[in-house]
Amino acid sequence: MSLSAHSSARAVPIHERLPNLLAALGEGLYERQDALRLGLLAALSGESVFLLGPPGIAKSLIARRLKLAFHEARHFEYLMTRFSTPEEVFGPLSIQALKEDGKYLRLTAGYLPQAEVVFLDEIWKAGPAILNTLLTAINERQFRNGDETLPIPMRLLISASNELPAPDSGLDALYDRMLVRVWMDRVQEKSNFQAMLSSDGASPRHLSPALQVQSEEYLLWQRQIEQVVLPDEVFELVYQLRQRLDSMGDEPCYVSDRRWKKAVRLCKASAFFHGRREVAPLDLLLLKDCLWHNEESRTALLTLMEEFARLHCYRQQALISRHMAVTSALQELQQQMSIRLALKADPHKGMLGKRSKGWQLPLEEARKQGERGLQIQLHLLTPARLSPEEPDLLVETLECDKVVLGHWQFGGDKVMFHPVGSKTGLTLELELDSSQRLNLLDSQRHPIPLVLVCREPLPGLISAPWYKTLASLNDQLAALRTELRRQRHRFDDHQPHHFIGSRWLVAIEEGFFTLARELDQTAEQLAQWQQRLPLLCGEQG
Repeated sequence: MSLSAHSSARAVPIHERLPNLLAALGEGLYERQDALRLGLLAALSGESVFLLGPPGIAKSLIARRLKLAFHEARHFEYLMTRFSTPEEVFGPLSIQALKEDGKYLRLTAGYLPQAEVVFLDEIWKAGPAILNTLLTAINERQFRNGDETLPIPMRLLISASNELPAPDSGLDALYDRMLVRVWMDRVQEKSNFQAMLSSDGASPRHLSPALQVQSEEYLLWQRQIEQVVLPDEVFELVYQLRQRLDSMGDEPCYVSDRRWKKAVRLCKASAFFHGRREVAPLDLLLLKDCLWHNEESRTALLTLMEEFARLHCYRQQALISRHMAVTSALQELQQQMSIRLALKADPHKGMLGKRSKGWQLPLEEARKQGERGLQIQLHLLTPARLSPEEPDLLVETLECDKVVLGHWQFGGDKVMFHPVGSKTGLTLELELDSSQRLNLLDSQRHPIPLVLVCREPLPGLISAPWYKTLASLNDQLAALRTELRRQRHRFDDHQPHHFIGSRWLVAIEEGFFTLARELDQTAEQLAQWQQRLPLLCGEQG
Protein backbone atom coordinates (compact mmCIF):
# COMPACT_ATOMS: atom_id res chain seq x y z
CA MET A 1 0.00 0.00 0.00
CA SER A 2 1.30 3.45 -0.91
CA LEU A 3 2.18 6.09 1.65
CA SER A 4 -0.49 8.38 0.20
CA ALA A 5 -3.18 5.73 0.74
CA HIS A 6 -2.06 5.27 4.35
CA SER A 7 -2.16 9.03 4.87
CA SER A 8 -5.63 9.24 3.31
CA ALA A 9 -6.96 6.58 5.70
CA ARG A 10 -5.51 8.37 8.70
CA ALA A 11 -6.74 11.76 7.48
CA VAL A 12 -10.42 10.75 7.57
CA PRO A 13 -11.72 10.37 11.17
CA ILE A 14 -13.29 7.03 11.98
CA HIS A 15 -16.71 8.56 12.69
CA GLU A 16 -16.76 9.81 9.10
CA ARG A 17 -15.55 6.50 7.64
CA LEU A 18 -17.87 4.38 9.76
CA PRO A 19 -21.07 4.54 7.62
CA ASN A 20 -19.21 3.59 4.44
CA LEU A 21 -17.22 0.92 6.26
CA LEU A 22 -20.39 -0.72 7.60
CA ALA A 23 -22.06 -0.50 4.20
CA ALA A 24 -19.09 -2.16 2.49
CA LEU A 25 -18.87 -4.93 5.10
CA GLY A 26 -22.62 -5.59 4.95
CA GLU A 27 -22.88 -5.88 1.16
CA GLY A 28 -24.93 -8.96 0.28
CA LEU A 29 -25.85 -9.77 3.89
CA TYR A 30 -29.50 -9.96 4.89
CA GLU A 31 -30.78 -9.34 8.43
CA ARG A 32 -27.25 -9.54 9.80
CA GLN A 33 -26.75 -5.82 10.40
CA ASP A 34 -27.02 -6.10 14.19
CA ALA A 35 -24.37 -8.81 14.41
CA LEU A 36 -22.13 -6.98 11.94
CA ARG A 37 -22.21 -3.57 13.61
CA LEU A 38 -21.84 -5.02 17.11
CA GLY A 39 -18.98 -7.17 15.88
CA LEU A 40 -17.31 -4.14 14.32
CA LEU A 41 -17.69 -2.12 17.51
CA ALA A 42 -16.19 -4.99 19.49
CA ALA A 43 -13.35 -5.27 16.97
CA LEU A 44 -12.58 -1.57 17.10
CA SER A 45 -12.65 -1.74 20.92
CA GLY A 46 -10.56 -4.89 21.28
CA GLU A 47 -13.40 -6.94 22.80
CA SER A 48 -14.77 -10.44 22.16
CA VAL A 49 -18.08 -11.49 20.60
CA PHE A 50 -20.22 -14.60 21.12
CA LEU A 51 -22.72 -15.51 18.39
CA LEU A 52 -25.54 -17.81 19.48
CA GLY A 53 -27.74 -19.48 16.89
CA PRO A 54 -28.39 -22.57 14.77
CA PRO A 55 -25.96 -23.74 12.09
CA GLY A 56 -25.98 -22.23 8.62
CA ILE A 57 -26.84 -18.61 9.46
CA ALA A 58 -23.62 -16.90 8.32
CA LYS A 59 -21.75 -16.74 11.61
CA SER A 60 -18.43 -17.57 9.96
CA LEU A 61 -19.19 -15.19 7.08
CA ILE A 62 -19.55 -12.31 9.54
CA ALA A 63 -16.12 -13.12 11.00
CA ARG A 64 -14.57 -13.12 7.52
CA ARG A 65 -16.22 -9.82 6.70
CA LEU A 66 -14.94 -8.20 9.88
CA LYS A 67 -11.41 -9.28 9.00
CA LEU A 68 -11.65 -6.99 5.98
CA ALA A 69 -12.07 -3.97 8.26
CA PHE A 70 -8.39 -4.20 9.25
CA HIS A 71 -5.61 -3.47 6.81
CA GLU A 72 -3.60 -6.60 6.02
CA ALA A 73 -5.17 -8.43 8.99
CA ARG A 74 -4.42 -12.12 9.47
CA HIS A 75 -7.41 -14.37 10.04
CA PHE A 76 -7.67 -17.67 11.89
CA GLU A 77 -10.80 -19.82 11.77
CA TYR A 78 -11.43 -23.21 13.32
CA LEU A 79 -14.36 -25.55 13.96
CA MET A 80 -13.99 -27.13 17.38
CA THR A 81 -14.80 -30.77 18.14
CA ARG A 82 -14.33 -33.00 21.14
CA PHE A 83 -11.18 -34.27 19.48
CA SER A 84 -9.58 -30.89 18.70
CA THR A 85 -6.04 -30.54 20.00
CA PRO A 86 -4.05 -27.46 21.07
CA GLU A 87 -1.77 -28.02 18.05
CA GLU A 88 -4.71 -27.34 15.69
CA VAL A 89 -5.40 -23.97 17.34
CA PHE A 90 -2.10 -22.68 18.67
CA GLY A 91 0.27 -24.35 16.21
CA PRO A 92 2.20 -27.66 16.02
CA LEU A 93 5.25 -28.40 18.11
CA SER A 94 8.63 -27.62 16.57
CA ILE A 95 10.39 -30.97 16.30
CA GLN A 96 13.64 -29.18 15.41
CA ALA A 97 13.57 -27.00 18.54
CA LEU A 98 12.78 -30.06 20.64
CA LYS A 99 15.66 -32.07 19.18
CA GLU A 100 18.30 -29.36 18.99
CA ASP A 101 17.53 -27.21 22.05
CA GLY A 102 15.22 -29.40 24.08
CA LYS A 103 12.61 -26.62 24.00
CA TYR A 104 8.88 -27.11 23.86
CA LEU A 105 8.01 -24.52 21.19
CA ARG A 106 5.07 -24.13 18.85
CA LEU A 107 5.17 -22.96 15.27
CA THR A 108 2.53 -20.27 15.54
CA ALA A 109 2.60 -18.80 12.01
CA GLY A 110 -0.87 -19.13 10.52
CA TYR A 111 -2.48 -20.00 13.86
CA LEU A 112 -4.33 -18.11 16.60
CA PRO A 113 -1.26 -16.57 18.35
CA GLN A 114 -0.44 -14.56 15.20
CA ALA A 115 -3.94 -13.68 13.99
CA GLU A 116 -5.69 -10.30 14.29
CA VAL A 117 -9.19 -11.73 13.77
CA VAL A 118 -10.07 -15.13 15.23
CA PHE A 119 -13.23 -17.16 14.70
CA LEU A 120 -13.81 -20.27 16.80
CA ASP A 121 -16.97 -22.17 15.91
CA GLU A 122 -18.68 -24.57 18.34
CA ILE A 123 -16.35 -23.27 21.02
CA TRP A 124 -17.85 -25.21 23.94
CA LYS A 125 -16.86 -28.50 22.31
CA ALA A 126 -13.16 -27.74 22.83
CA GLY A 127 -11.24 -29.49 25.58
CA PRO A 128 -9.80 -27.92 28.75
CA ALA A 129 -6.27 -27.60 27.35
CA ILE A 130 -7.51 -25.33 24.54
CA LEU A 131 -9.99 -23.35 26.64
CA ASN A 132 -7.54 -22.64 29.47
CA THR A 133 -4.93 -21.31 27.04
CA LEU A 134 -7.63 -19.31 25.27
CA LEU A 135 -8.71 -17.72 28.57
CA THR A 136 -5.16 -16.43 29.11
CA ALA A 137 -5.02 -15.17 25.54
CA ILE A 138 -8.24 -13.19 25.96
CA ASN A 139 -7.31 -11.83 29.38
CA GLU A 140 -3.73 -10.80 28.78
CA ARG A 141 -3.39 -10.81 24.98
CA GLN A 142 -0.33 -12.97 25.53
CA PHE A 143 0.75 -16.50 24.59
CA ARG A 144 3.39 -18.47 26.44
CA ASN A 145 5.57 -20.34 23.95
CA GLY A 146 8.27 -22.33 25.68
CA ASP A 147 10.10 -19.98 28.03
CA GLU A 148 8.90 -16.88 26.15
CA THR A 149 5.72 -14.85 26.62
CA LEU A 150 4.71 -13.36 23.28
CA PRO A 151 2.13 -10.65 22.63
CA ILE A 152 -0.93 -11.68 20.65
CA PRO A 153 -2.04 -9.14 18.00
CA MET A 154 -5.67 -10.28 18.28
CA ARG A 155 -8.08 -7.43 17.64
CA LEU A 156 -11.24 -9.49 17.70
CA LEU A 157 -12.24 -12.93 18.90
CA ILE A 158 -15.56 -14.21 17.60
CA SER A 159 -16.80 -17.42 19.12
CA ALA A 160 -19.99 -19.17 18.08
CA SER A 161 -22.22 -22.02 19.12
CA ASN A 162 -25.76 -23.26 18.81
CA GLU A 163 -25.93 -23.72 22.55
CA LEU A 164 -24.89 -22.01 25.76
CA PRO A 165 -22.29 -23.53 28.09
CA ALA A 166 -23.80 -25.95 30.58
CA PRO A 167 -24.27 -24.42 34.05
CA ASP A 168 -21.81 -26.79 35.78
CA SER A 169 -19.28 -27.10 32.96
CA GLY A 170 -16.66 -24.82 34.53
CA LEU A 171 -16.80 -22.49 31.52
CA ASP A 172 -18.21 -19.47 33.34
CA ALA A 173 -14.88 -17.60 33.43
CA LEU A 174 -14.37 -17.94 29.67
CA TYR A 175 -18.01 -17.13 28.88
CA ASP A 176 -17.79 -14.01 31.05
CA ARG A 177 -14.91 -12.72 28.89
CA MET A 178 -17.16 -12.69 25.82
CA LEU A 179 -18.52 -9.21 26.27
CA VAL A 180 -20.87 -8.84 23.30
CA ARG A 181 -23.45 -11.60 22.95
CA VAL A 182 -25.64 -11.71 19.87
CA TRP A 183 -28.59 -13.99 19.17
CA MET A 184 -28.88 -14.86 15.46
CA ASP A 185 -31.64 -16.62 13.59
CA ARG A 186 -32.61 -17.49 10.04
CA VAL A 187 -33.64 -14.77 7.58
CA GLN A 188 -37.23 -13.87 8.49
CA GLU A 189 -38.55 -11.20 6.11
CA LYS A 190 -39.98 -12.49 2.82
CA SER A 191 -38.23 -9.88 0.66
CA ASN A 192 -34.89 -10.55 2.33
CA PHE A 193 -35.34 -14.28 1.95
CA GLN A 194 -36.07 -13.86 -1.76
CA ALA A 195 -33.07 -11.56 -2.22
CA MET A 196 -30.83 -14.06 -0.42
CA LEU A 197 -31.99 -16.91 -2.67
CA SER A 198 -31.46 -14.77 -5.78
CA SER A 199 -27.99 -13.55 -4.83
CA ASP A 200 -24.87 -15.18 -6.24
CA GLY A 201 -23.33 -15.43 -2.77
CA ALA A 202 -20.24 -13.50 -3.78
CA SER A 203 -18.46 -11.65 -0.98
CA PRO A 204 -16.11 -8.69 -1.25
CA ARG A 205 -12.50 -9.83 -1.06
CA HIS A 206 -10.99 -6.44 -0.37
CA LEU A 207 -12.03 -3.05 0.93
CA SER A 208 -10.68 0.31 -0.08
CA PRO A 209 -7.57 1.09 2.01
CA ALA A 210 -9.14 4.47 2.73
CA LEU A 211 -11.85 2.65 4.72
CA GLN A 212 -9.71 0.07 6.48
CA VAL A 213 -8.32 0.42 9.98
CA GLN A 214 -4.55 0.80 10.25
CA SER A 215 -2.61 -0.78 13.12
CA GLU A 216 -1.22 2.51 14.42
CA GLU A 217 -4.60 4.22 14.56
CA TYR A 218 -6.17 1.15 16.21
CA LEU A 219 -3.61 1.30 19.01
CA LEU A 220 -4.11 5.05 19.36
CA TRP A 221 -7.88 4.61 19.64
CA GLN A 222 -7.53 2.21 22.59
CA ARG A 223 -5.87 5.00 24.59
CA GLN A 224 -8.33 7.63 23.42
CA ILE A 225 -11.34 5.50 24.36
CA GLU A 226 -10.22 5.63 27.98
CA GLN A 227 -10.39 9.44 27.87
CA VAL A 228 -14.12 9.46 27.04
CA VAL A 229 -16.12 10.76 30.02
CA LEU A 230 -19.05 9.03 31.68
CA PRO A 231 -21.18 12.02 32.82
CA ASP A 232 -22.88 11.86 36.20
CA GLU A 233 -26.32 11.90 34.60
CA VAL A 234 -25.45 8.89 32.43
CA PHE A 235 -23.83 7.09 35.38
CA GLU A 236 -27.12 7.47 37.28
CA LEU A 237 -28.86 5.69 34.39
CA VAL A 238 -26.29 2.89 34.53
CA TYR A 239 -26.76 2.56 38.28
CA GLN A 240 -30.55 2.44 37.90
CA LEU A 241 -30.18 -0.35 35.35
CA ARG A 242 -27.91 -2.23 37.73
CA GLN A 243 -30.43 -1.89 40.55
CA ARG A 244 -33.24 -3.11 38.31
CA LEU A 245 -31.19 -6.11 37.15
CA ASP A 246 -30.30 -7.02 40.72
CA SER A 247 -33.97 -6.99 41.74
CA MET A 248 -35.44 -9.00 38.89
CA GLY A 249 -36.68 -11.63 41.34
CA ASP A 250 -37.35 -15.01 39.77
CA GLU A 251 -35.15 -14.25 36.76
CA PRO A 252 -31.97 -12.76 38.25
CA CYS A 253 -29.51 -11.36 35.76
CA TYR A 254 -26.18 -11.51 37.58
CA VAL A 255 -23.54 -9.24 36.07
CA SER A 256 -20.00 -9.25 37.43
CA ASP A 257 -18.14 -6.03 38.20
CA ARG A 258 -15.67 -6.92 35.45
CA ARG A 259 -18.47 -7.21 32.91
CA TRP A 260 -19.97 -3.87 34.01
CA LYS A 261 -16.61 -2.17 33.59
CA LYS A 262 -16.05 -3.65 30.14
CA ALA A 263 -19.63 -2.92 29.09
CA VAL A 264 -19.29 0.73 30.06
CA ARG A 265 -15.98 0.86 28.17
CA LEU A 266 -17.86 -0.42 25.12
CA CYS A 267 -20.30 2.49 25.55
CA LYS A 268 -17.32 4.84 25.75
CA ALA A 269 -15.98 3.31 22.55
CA SER A 270 -19.34 3.87 20.88
CA ALA A 271 -19.23 7.54 21.87
CA PHE A 272 -15.63 7.86 20.64
CA PHE A 273 -16.34 6.26 17.25
CA HIS A 274 -19.18 8.75 16.79
CA GLY A 275 -16.85 11.66 17.45
CA ARG A 276 -18.16 12.42 20.94
CA ARG A 277 -16.18 13.03 24.13
CA GLU A 278 -18.93 11.87 26.48
CA VAL A 279 -21.10 8.79 26.71
CA ALA A 280 -24.66 9.58 25.64
CA PRO A 281 -27.80 7.85 26.97
CA LEU A 282 -28.23 6.33 23.52
CA ASP A 283 -24.93 4.46 23.89
CA LEU A 284 -26.31 2.64 26.93
CA LEU A 285 -28.71 0.71 24.72
CA LEU A 286 -25.68 -1.38 23.76
CA LEU A 287 -25.94 -2.95 27.22
CA LYS A 288 -28.80 -5.08 25.88
CA ASP A 289 -26.15 -7.18 24.11
CA CYS A 290 -23.69 -7.33 27.01
CA LEU A 291 -25.54 -8.20 30.23
CA TRP A 292 -27.49 -11.42 29.55
CA HIS A 293 -26.19 -14.94 30.15
CA ASN A 294 -29.05 -17.27 29.13
CA GLU A 295 -32.32 -17.16 27.20
CA GLU A 296 -34.41 -16.19 30.24
CA SER A 297 -32.14 -13.32 31.21
CA ARG A 298 -31.90 -12.22 27.57
CA THR A 299 -35.70 -11.96 27.29
CA ALA A 300 -35.96 -10.13 30.62
CA LEU A 301 -33.12 -7.78 29.68
CA LEU A 302 -34.72 -6.91 26.33
CA THR A 303 -37.97 -6.05 28.11
CA LEU A 304 -36.09 -3.90 30.61
CA MET A 305 -34.11 -2.11 27.89
CA GLU A 306 -37.25 -1.44 25.87
CA GLU A 307 -38.71 0.25 28.94
CA PHE A 308 -35.43 2.11 29.43
CA ALA A 309 -35.50 3.39 25.85
CA ARG A 310 -39.12 4.57 26.09
CA LEU A 311 -39.13 6.02 29.59
CA HIS A 312 -35.68 6.72 30.98
CA CYS A 313 -33.10 7.21 28.24
CA TYR A 314 -33.86 10.91 27.86
CA ARG A 315 -35.73 11.61 31.12
CA GLN A 316 -39.07 10.72 29.53
CA GLN A 317 -40.49 9.29 32.77
CA ALA A 318 -39.59 12.43 34.70
CA LEU A 319 -41.35 14.53 32.06
CA ILE A 320 -44.37 12.22 32.11
CA SER A 321 -44.57 12.47 35.91
CA ARG A 322 -44.41 16.25 35.79
CA HIS A 323 -47.11 16.28 33.13
CA MET A 324 -49.31 13.99 35.24
CA ALA A 325 -48.89 16.44 38.13
CA VAL A 326 -50.13 19.28 35.87
CA THR A 327 -53.12 17.30 34.61
CA SER A 328 -53.99 16.18 38.16
CA ALA A 329 -53.87 19.79 39.36
CA LEU A 330 -56.09 20.82 36.44
CA GLN A 331 -58.60 18.08 37.29
CA GLU A 332 -58.61 19.20 40.92
CA LEU A 333 -59.21 22.79 39.78
CA GLN A 334 -62.09 21.64 37.59
CA GLN A 335 -63.55 19.82 40.57
CA GLN A 336 -63.28 22.94 42.72
CA MET A 337 -64.97 25.05 40.06
CA SER A 338 -67.68 22.43 39.56
CA ILE A 339 -68.45 22.38 43.30
CA ARG A 340 -68.65 26.15 43.45
CA LEU A 341 -70.26 26.99 40.11
CA ALA A 342 -72.60 24.12 39.27
CA LEU A 343 -76.28 24.79 39.97
CA LYS A 344 -77.20 22.99 43.16
CA ALA A 345 -80.72 21.96 44.06
CA ASP A 346 -82.22 22.91 47.42
CA PRO A 347 -84.63 20.85 49.49
CA HIS A 348 -88.19 21.52 48.38
CA LYS A 349 -90.15 23.74 50.77
CA GLY A 350 -93.84 23.56 51.21
CA MET A 351 -96.32 25.81 52.99
CA LEU A 352 -94.88 28.13 55.63
CA GLY A 353 -91.34 27.27 54.45
CA LYS A 354 -91.38 23.79 55.90
CA ARG A 355 -89.25 21.04 54.37
CA SER A 356 -91.17 18.71 52.09
CA LYS A 357 -90.30 15.83 49.80
CA GLY A 358 -88.18 16.43 46.68
CA TRP A 359 -85.78 19.08 45.45
CA GLN A 360 -86.11 22.40 43.69
CA LEU A 361 -83.67 24.42 41.59
CA PRO A 362 -82.91 27.93 42.91
CA LEU A 363 -83.45 30.10 39.80
CA GLU A 364 -84.18 33.43 41.51
CA GLU A 365 -80.70 34.83 40.73
CA ALA A 366 -80.91 33.88 37.04
CA ARG A 367 -80.32 36.61 34.50
CA LYS A 368 -83.52 36.86 32.44
CA GLN A 369 -83.25 36.46 28.67
CA GLY A 370 -85.62 37.01 25.76
CA GLU A 371 -88.09 39.75 24.99
CA ARG A 372 -90.46 38.78 27.80
CA GLY A 373 -87.74 37.76 30.23
CA LEU A 374 -89.02 34.20 30.45
CA GLN A 375 -85.81 32.53 29.29
CA ILE A 376 -82.69 31.73 31.29
CA GLN A 377 -79.25 30.45 30.28
CA LEU A 378 -76.95 27.78 31.65
CA HIS A 379 -73.30 27.31 30.72
CA LEU A 380 -71.88 23.84 30.29
CA LEU A 381 -68.87 23.60 32.59
CA THR A 382 -67.07 21.91 29.69
CA PRO A 383 -68.33 22.49 26.11
CA ALA A 384 -69.72 19.42 24.35
CA ARG A 385 -71.19 18.29 21.03
CA LEU A 386 -74.84 17.57 21.68
CA SER A 387 -76.72 18.01 18.39
CA PRO A 388 -76.99 15.04 15.97
CA GLU A 389 -78.08 17.51 13.26
CA GLU A 390 -75.04 19.70 13.86
CA PRO A 391 -72.27 17.27 14.88
CA ASP A 392 -69.54 19.93 14.54
CA LEU A 393 -71.32 22.38 16.84
CA LEU A 394 -69.53 22.67 20.17
CA VAL A 395 -72.23 23.75 22.59
CA GLU A 396 -71.08 26.11 25.35
CA THR A 397 -74.36 27.66 26.56
CA LEU A 398 -77.97 26.47 26.59
CA GLU A 399 -81.17 28.52 26.83
CA CYS A 400 -84.45 27.23 28.20
CA ASP A 401 -87.80 28.32 29.66
CA LYS A 402 -87.40 29.25 33.32
CA VAL A 403 -90.82 27.91 34.28
CA VAL A 404 -90.25 24.59 32.53
CA LEU A 405 -86.88 24.10 34.25
CA GLY A 406 -88.32 25.22 37.57
CA HIS A 407 -90.94 22.49 37.40
CA TRP A 408 -88.47 19.80 36.36
CA GLN A 409 -88.35 17.03 38.90
CA PHE A 410 -85.48 14.69 39.65
CA GLY A 411 -86.04 11.58 37.51
CA GLY A 412 -88.74 13.40 35.55
CA ASP A 413 -89.15 14.28 31.88
CA LYS A 414 -86.49 15.61 29.57
CA VAL A 415 -86.22 19.37 29.04
CA MET A 416 -86.18 21.34 25.79
CA PHE A 417 -83.07 23.50 25.37
CA HIS A 418 -81.80 25.77 22.60
CA PRO A 419 -78.00 25.99 22.14
CA VAL A 420 -76.96 29.63 21.98
CA GLY A 421 -75.88 30.35 18.42
CA SER A 422 -78.07 27.61 16.93
CA LYS A 423 -81.72 27.51 15.88
CA THR A 424 -81.99 23.80 16.63
CA GLY A 425 -83.89 22.71 19.71
CA LEU A 426 -82.55 19.82 21.77
CA THR A 427 -84.46 17.63 24.18
CA LEU A 428 -81.90 16.72 26.83
CA GLU A 429 -81.85 14.57 29.93
CA LEU A 430 -80.84 16.05 33.28
CA GLU A 431 -79.89 14.50 36.60
CA LEU A 432 -78.85 15.50 40.09
CA ASP A 433 -75.60 13.95 41.30
CA SER A 434 -75.01 12.72 44.84
CA SER A 435 -74.36 16.33 45.94
CA GLN A 436 -77.60 17.50 44.29
CA ARG A 437 -75.76 19.42 41.57
CA LEU A 438 -77.46 19.67 38.20
CA ASN A 439 -75.84 17.74 35.37
CA LEU A 440 -76.63 17.33 31.70
CA LEU A 441 -76.22 13.84 30.25
CA ASP A 442 -74.59 13.80 26.82
CA SER A 443 -75.17 11.12 24.14
CA GLN A 444 -72.78 8.79 25.98
CA ARG A 445 -74.58 9.56 29.25
CA HIS A 446 -71.53 11.35 30.62
CA PRO A 447 -72.56 14.01 33.19
CA ILE A 448 -71.65 17.64 32.43
CA PRO A 449 -72.22 20.15 35.26
CA LEU A 450 -74.44 23.12 34.39
CA VAL A 451 -73.71 26.67 35.58
CA LEU A 452 -76.57 29.13 35.97
CA VAL A 453 -75.99 32.51 34.29
CA CYS A 454 -76.70 34.90 37.18
CA ARG A 455 -77.43 38.62 37.35
CA GLU A 456 -74.25 39.32 39.33
CA PRO A 457 -70.73 38.04 38.65
CA LEU A 458 -68.96 35.72 41.04
CA PRO A 459 -66.96 37.64 43.69
CA GLY A 460 -63.32 38.08 42.76
CA LEU A 461 -62.28 36.68 46.12
CA ILE A 462 -63.53 33.29 44.91
CA SER A 463 -62.35 33.39 41.30
CA ALA A 464 -58.90 34.95 41.87
CA PRO A 465 -57.25 31.71 43.16
CA TRP A 466 -58.56 29.91 40.07
CA TYR A 467 -56.91 32.40 37.74
CA LYS A 468 -53.71 32.12 39.75
CA THR A 469 -53.73 28.32 39.52
CA LEU A 470 -54.31 28.41 35.76
CA ALA A 471 -51.40 30.82 35.33
CA SER A 472 -49.16 28.56 37.44
CA LEU A 473 -50.14 25.48 35.44
CA ASN A 474 -49.40 27.34 32.22
CA ASP A 475 -45.94 28.21 33.50
CA GLN A 476 -45.29 24.61 34.52
CA LEU A 477 -46.46 23.36 31.13
CA ALA A 478 -44.27 25.87 29.31
CA ALA A 479 -41.25 24.68 31.32
CA LEU A 480 -42.17 21.08 30.49
CA ARG A 481 -42.34 21.81 26.77
CA THR A 482 -38.99 23.60 26.93
CA GLU A 483 -37.40 20.61 28.67
CA LEU A 484 -38.97 18.21 26.16
CA ARG A 485 -37.50 20.23 23.28
CA ARG A 486 -34.11 20.15 25.01
CA GLN A 487 -34.20 16.38 25.40
CA ARG A 488 -35.29 15.92 21.79
CA HIS A 489 -32.41 18.13 20.67
CA ARG A 490 -30.03 15.98 22.75
CA PHE A 491 -31.47 12.88 21.13
CA ASP A 492 -31.04 14.42 17.67
CA ASP A 493 -27.48 15.46 18.49
CA HIS A 494 -26.61 11.85 19.36
CA GLN A 495 -27.68 10.63 15.93
CA PRO A 496 -26.98 9.00 13.60
CA HIS A 497 -25.98 6.05 15.74
CA HIS A 498 -24.31 3.32 13.73
CA PHE A 499 -24.29 0.60 16.40
CA ILE A 500 -27.96 0.77 17.47
CA GLY A 501 -30.78 -0.68 15.38
CA SER A 502 -33.39 1.70 13.99
CA ARG A 503 -36.26 0.13 15.95
CA TRP A 504 -34.73 1.39 19.19
CA LEU A 505 -34.44 4.91 17.80
CA VAL A 506 -38.03 4.75 16.55
CA ALA A 507 -39.24 3.68 20.02
CA ILE A 508 -37.60 6.74 21.60
CA GLU A 509 -38.95 9.07 18.90
CA GLU A 510 -42.47 7.66 19.25
CA GLY A 511 -42.30 8.26 23.00
CA PHE A 512 -41.29 11.88 22.42
CA PHE A 513 -44.05 12.31 19.85
CA THR A 514 -46.71 10.87 22.18
CA LEU A 515 -45.63 13.08 25.06
CA ALA A 516 -45.50 16.18 22.84
CA ARG A 517 -49.04 15.45 21.62
CA GLU A 518 -50.30 15.04 25.20
CA LEU A 519 -48.63 18.32 26.22
CA ASP A 520 -50.30 20.05 23.28
CA GLN A 521 -53.68 18.66 24.38
CA THR A 522 -53.13 19.89 27.93
CA ALA A 523 -52.04 23.30 26.64
CA GLU A 524 -55.24 23.47 24.61
CA GLN A 525 -57.32 22.60 27.68
CA LEU A 526 -55.60 25.29 29.74
CA ALA A 527 -56.16 27.85 27.00
CA GLN A 528 -59.84 26.91 26.86
CA TRP A 529 -60.20 27.28 30.61
CA GLN A 530 -58.48 30.65 30.60
CA GLN A 531 -60.82 31.80 27.88
CA ARG A 532 -63.93 30.23 29.46
CA LEU A 533 -63.44 31.08 33.12
CA PRO A 534 -64.54 34.76 32.80
CA LEU A 535 -67.73 33.55 31.13
CA LEU A 536 -68.44 30.97 33.85
CA CYS A 537 -67.79 33.56 36.55
CA GLY A 538 -70.20 36.02 34.93
CA GLU A 539 -67.48 38.55 34.12
CA GLN A 540 -68.39 38.71 30.42
CA GLY A 541 -71.40 38.11 28.22
